[in-house]
Amino acid sequence: MIPDFNHSHVLPPFEGERMNSAHSSPYLVTSSELVQRFAISRQRCVVLDGLLRYRSELRGIGFTQGFQWLDGSFVEDIEAREDRAPKDIDAVTFAHPPPGMSNTAINQLMSARPDLFDLERCQREFHCDNYIVNLAMAPERLIVHTRYWYGLYSHRRGDALWKGMLQLPMDSDDDFARVMLDPLMHQGEPNAGST
Repeated sequence: MIPDFNHSHVLPPFEGERMNSAHSSPYLVTSSELVQRFAISRQRCVVLDGLLRYRSELRGIGFTQGFQWLDGSFVEDIEAREDRAPKDIDAVTFAHPPPGMSNTAINQLMSARPDLFDLERCQREFHCDNYIVNLAMAPERLIVHTRYWYGLYSHRRGDALWKGMLQLPMDSDDDFARVMLDPLMHQGEPNAGST
């Protein structure tokens, strides 16, 4: 469940008196929960559409196991704080490589699909500021990458305010989320969820 925004217009880093995994960031969500909560404006629907398309493309080339950490102004109440809509969603995809694929083949695949792995193209085509972390790398390197992304995503840019983020499994209910989102993409201002 996605918690309410706090007085600073961000997701809280944890809920309750003490931190525990069930009530602390990153909060585990489904794709349909994202749509229900954040499809509240035309621009947010465009970003959600891009995220769902991006996830579909990743799964289509074999990146089916793992999860994404979602962050940035998209998971904040940026409309109340800065009177603007979010332009994209920040995502770090922690994924196992496609089964049986060598590092050379993975590098070739990434070169062949710059729309998915080149930061500028991914932002332009999918509204995702996305980075990939290979879950098959050496544990020491994986810890370094995880520490970096957690430190970056758990603090707001500009004032370093501690905040929460979301975790979306790669095998979530994207098809159902798409059914929810498509009608909202074709109407004026959606009125789904609350902020």
